[in-house]
Amino acid sequence: MKHRRIVHVGVILIVVIFLLLSAAPGNTQEIKKVVLLPFEVYSLRDVNKLREEIDAFLTGELRKSRFLSLLDRERLAPLIRGRQITESLAADVLQSTGGDFAITGSITEIGGAVSIDLKIIDARKPTAPDSSFFHGKLTEDLRPLLRQMQDIILVKLEAGHKIALIEIKGNRKIESPAIIQVLQSTPGGLYSEDRIAADVKAIFRLGYFSDVAVRVADTPQGRVVTFEVEEKPLITDIVISGNKALKRADIEEVMTIKVRQSLNREKVKEDVEKIRDLYNRKGYLNARITDSVKIEGDRDIRVMIEVVEGAKLYVRRISFSGNVVYPDKTLRNIMSLKEKGIFSFLTDSGILNNEELKQDIQKINAFYLNSGFINAQIGEPEITHDDKGIYLNISIVEEKQFKVGKVAITGDTLEAARETLRKGLRLTERPYYDRGAVIRDLDYLTQACSDEGYAYADVSPRTQVDEENLKVDINYHIQKGRQVFVNRINILGNTKTRDKVIRRQVALEEGELFSSSKMKTSFTNLNRLRYFEEVDFQTERGPAENLTDLNVHVKEKPTGMFSVGAGYSAVDYAVFTAQVSQQNLFGRGQILSLKANIGATVTMYDISFIEPWLFDIPLWSKFDAWDSTRDYDTYHLKTQGAGVSFGYPIWKYVSGYVGYRYSVNDIYEIKDTAASYIKSQEGKTIASSVSLGLTRDTTDDNIFPTQGSKNSVGMDYTGGFLGGDTSFIRYQATSAWFFPLPLNTTFGIRGRLGYMEQIGGKEVPIYERFFLGGMSSLRGLRSIGPVDPLTGDVIGGLTMLNANAEYLFPLLKDAGMKGLLFYDTGNAWLSGYRVDDLRHTAGVGIRWYSPIGPLRLEWGHVLDRKDGESPSRWEFTIGMFM
Repeated sequence: MKHRRIVHVGVILIVVIFLLLSAAPGNTQEIKKVVLLPFEVYSLRDVNKLREEIDAFLTGELRKSRFLSLLDRERLAPLIRGRQITESLAADVLQSTGGDFAITGSITEIGGAVSIDLKIIDARKPTAPDSSFFHGKLTEDLRPLLRQMQDIILVKLEAGHKIALIEIKGNRKIESPAIIQVLQSTPGGLYSEDRIAADVKAIFRLGYFSDVAVRVADTPQGRVVTFEVEEKPLITDIVISGNKALKRADIEEVMTIKVRQSLNREKVKEDVEKIRDLYNRKGYLNARITDSVKIEGDRDIRVMIEVVEGAKLYVRRISFSGNVVYPDKTLRNIMSLKEKGIFSFLTDSGILNNEELKQDIQKINAFYLNSGFINAQIGEPEITHDDKGIYLNISIVEEKQFKVGKVAITGDTLEAARETLRKGLRLTERPYYDRGAVIRDLDYLTQACSDEGYAYADVSPRTQVDEENLKVDINYHIQKGRQVFVNRINILGNTKTRDKVIRRQVALEEGELFSSSKMKTSFTNLNRLRYFEEVDFQTERGPAENLTDLNVHVKEKPTGMFSVGAGYSAVDYAVFTAQVSQQNLFGRGQILSLKANIGATVTMYDISFIEPWLFDIPLWSKFDAWDSTRDYDTYHLKTQGAGVSFGYPIWKYVSGYVGYRYSVNDIYEIKDTAASYIKSQEGKTIASSVSLGLTRDTTDDNIFPTQGSKNSVGMDYTGGFLGGDTSFIRYQATSAWFFPLPLNTTFGIRGRLGYMEQIGGKEVPIYERFFLGGMSSLRGLRSIGPVDPLTGDVIGGLTMLNANAEYLFPLLKDAGMKGLLFYDTGNAWLSGYRVDDLRHTAGVGIRWYSPIGPLRLEWGHVLDRKDGESPSRWEFTIGMFM
């Protein structure tokens, strides 16, 4: 009896389980018979291959569904062989096979875009197919697009569960849209366990949650998926205290933890180290940084960073050990890092900067290698500190010093003779082996190859060390390869400046032999325009081995300027200035400028337009007009006029200029005490003049030249056959030279010479004569020249001599500010040149290429002061010198 009861219970359980399984939604769904017909493919690629790829993917994916039965390919093939795939054909296939649905469509590729036209034909409604259309970008992998098509098919055929709704619960601070946007699952899309698992991982990757659970509920509209999240505690506040030397913003800049992030104690510790490094770089080596965390409520965290800065420490001593040939002072002078000085509180010199120290070690190492110590070793610096400061000791092993042995050039020959090339080598000029000279020689020989079109030449140094005689023999071996021609010159990055404005500064042309010298010239030309923040030349191989493409990348900067400022000079006193200018008008490289100067003694308005390439040839042209009034000690002068000038390059670096000026000049309000020469010129006079000149300019920059020279000679012919009320000839010559010196300093010297002669017995007007003094000639003096013996008025000279010497050095390197020391000398005379009658001044100054233009502040001290003269004067203005 007991055994029978057990059997009955087991049968009942089996029946109940069967009924439950039979009632499950997944098992009651009818299996649908599907016919997958070939897709039409329109593409420039292999059509058959694409069609097979599409068919294989859809076949494999649709067969994974337990709700679909896919018609075998063998049974389908004879039904469609030789027939065009149409809706009518699909209906016939469904009828003959007993299928429920047929799937077909087309894929079209145009350029990089793909569009898919999908059709699902229902056997119950064969004349009303369900069409879907979607498009995207084509990549080498078609699967992402095919998966979209797969989802559409499965949803349309109800061959799985559709997602009706996605809900997010448990989130308090992180908004639901921020979570939903990382999910693969979407409302209306197909429910997939794989995608749900990927969604959970994606939510975890956000970093805001400690737990994620998923609940799925079935509804008549589809499945409702609910993600239940548990948020991690979030940082609600970061408190930084004790910082006095550094601003909070500077500290926050190095930190990675932020408000509304989840707490990561490792990141907090990392940020503490970053803050400590920041304080170390600022000289606070004894600074103590501590952190703590305070939990407020259930989910709020306050992170507290406490700083105890301590005293600022400076480098007190830099010493060396092991150096025999070179004393400590010589090695210290090589380093950028300096010991604490008098002005350390202003310049931060003496602050230990580890990156700067690493670079200094490399500089010392290079110094030894460039001095023949080929086996020298520079050790890591030993750093110690106490309450008074920081102490550095650098150990050095000098080893033996090697001289230069035999220097030869071997390998392929160039058009330039070997002896000519050898004369250009730097190493032959050195008594000791110099690695830096070797590197410069390699560049020199590589450029020599490139200038003959061998753009991919290889020049390698082959050295042989003679330990017995302490010499190093070197052989520069040339493998020039094939000559390379310029294929295409591509201009990239310009959004305003027109291509032709850039191309005309490129010395290379398409089709000519490649030349690195011309490429460097092109780089200099483009930088001199001052239109671009960055200029970068890149070469890449062209369509053939002997062709190269030249890519010119530029990054433009604003070229318009509106400035309002003030200046002061010994000649014009206080002057207020306003200027509106555009250095690259409409991207054409033209310059339009409107300027006004209003001061105690001068009022001037000027408008000018410069076209550097008139008629698209390198014909420089300038058109200007002016109206000015200037008050002198004993008279006033008003000038109105206009002029036009043209310049054209004659040879390399040399340009010729011709110009014409017409002006009306009025001398009025002459004082009774004025010289008779001045009184004789009262009233209006017309001046008509033509000017001729030659200029040779090899400088590397228009504003702050560091090397090269600028020389010019010119003549102004006024009156005579040109008409007007005044007649004279003025000759002028100027020569300025610039020399780069160590430590980014520059020495510049300029000389000027002037001579005037009368025409037709007419006096040269006083406002046309030579006067020295002020910012552009003799700083610290004003109105230097011949004087009237009776009144003492300066009446100007007919001859002039002026010289200036300057030494410029970085003052605030990052700001582009330079300091200078100068010496000026010169004078003007009625005739002749007397070097024993020159005036002398010297002084200091500051120059800064500011956002409103080049600024100059200079103080000149008179070295040969005369009675009634001020011992010194300040000068301040906008504009550059030399």
